[in-house]
Amino acid sequence: MWFKALLDLIFPPRCEVCRQQSEQALCAICFNQIKFMKPGLGVYSVAVYDGVLKEALHRFKFKNRKNLAEPLGILLVKYLSHLPSFSWDEIDYLVPVPLHPRRERKRGFNQVELLAKVLSHYCGKSVARALVRIRDTHPQFDLPRSQRFANVAGAFKVSDSRLVYQKGLLLLDDIYTTGATMAECGKVLKAAGARSIKVLTLARAAEV
Repeated sequence: MWFKALLDLIFPPRCEVCRQQSEQALCAICFNQIKFMKPGLGVYSVAVYDGVLKEALHRFKFKNRKNLAEPLGILLVKYLSHLPSFSWDEIDYLVPVPLHPRRERKRGFNQVELLAKVLSHYCGKSVARALVRIRDTHPQFDLPRSQRFANVAGAFKVSDSRLVYQKGLLLLDDIYTTGATMAECGKVLKAAGARSIKVLTLARAAEV
């Protein structure tokens, strides 16, 4: 503890987005700039993929700022806690959208799985690696809308049907664009006998 206190004195902790001194990886000023969204069509997305949230997600995924998992995961918790249409009683497992093993090795972690673990800690539901990505697809954001569904077609399979059959699942991803990835994952989970599937993402692209 004393060593951490000494490090904090020499190198004060800072917000990962604005870089101002802060005890949290995402400071209150940045947090309050996030544009929260209303749920629609069975898809729960916390906020618009813009500004502070876009920068935080970029640093989290591509700059190895894994300490952002906690505040971003808490965003998911707070969002769901204010939705009267959402009930944890209907959920058996949290299912993060997987990365292809090659990409996960290169990045060193699956950012969606880290978010799911934070959510699991607060909601008491287990994280299930029920899906496997069997094809290393091109990043969706780099493709025109017309190619995104074809890009992820056949890219996933169920890892263990016991985690899916007759289960209520909360399918998680970081960003919702056209919905192609979630639709493909949902199709595979339904085919394996999932009782119900709800979709939760941290951000939703403004273009959608």
